Amino acid sequence: MNSRKPRRPGPSRAATGRPHRRTEVTPGTRQLPREIDDLASGRSDRLQTRRKPQERLSDGRAGGLIPGVANPDGRRVLDARVGRLRRAAEGGDEAELCRGLLELRHMALWRARQLTGFAALAEDVVGVEAARAQALSEAEAERRGTGTEPLPDAAVALWLRAEAALLDYHAQAQVEVAVVEGELQMRAKLPLFPPERCAEALSAMGRRAGGLARVIAEENAQRRHPRKSEDD
Repeated sequence: MNSRKPRRPGPSRAATGRPHRRTEVTPGTRQLPREIDDLASGRSDRLQTRRKPQERLSDGRAGGLIPGVANPDGRRVLDARVGRLRRAAEGGDEAELCRGLLELRHMALWRARQLTGFAALAEDVVGVEAARAQALSEAEAERRGTGTEPLPDAAVALWLRAEAALLDYHAQAQVEVAVVEGELQMRAKLPLFPPERCAEALSAMGRRAGGLARVIAEENAQRRHPRKSEDD
């Protein structure tokens, strides 16, 4: 009589967290990417695409609202832009309204006043109905050939730093981002006269940009040569 106890089935691969064994590959042939291999072998019924993660700008400040931007600078730019948008809405300047609303979305500027999102900023602060603001900004995005999603952290930080510097010298100064021949270009918009004041404003903008450039260079260096932990 066989005294052995029947073997209990072990846990599945999914339960153990072990990866599925890949299809055997004949020597000399290329191995398929895992997503396609899983689809071909029946382990998956859909092709899983990998998104390249957007590089975030690290910000060590405990209360920083927008990465790479001082909170007073973010608030100053937002308040100046809200004033222009209100005047555009009251004066029926739809072109300025469309452009300004889209730029609020590109900068995710509602963060400067800790608002919940674009709809709250448009309706409760600018005074434009949320549905209309969304439609106007989407129409402007289609006209420009861009999306409405926020730009990368470093681009937003540069935009806000530059505009905050210009506002120190001219209340109506602003930085515009436009699509020219398929690429986004940044333009400083401020009075040329008196030229010495214009020069001071541009110099201040350069200093703000230089500070950001150093931060980005340090982060890029850390990504290329990450520091080893003390336990290694």
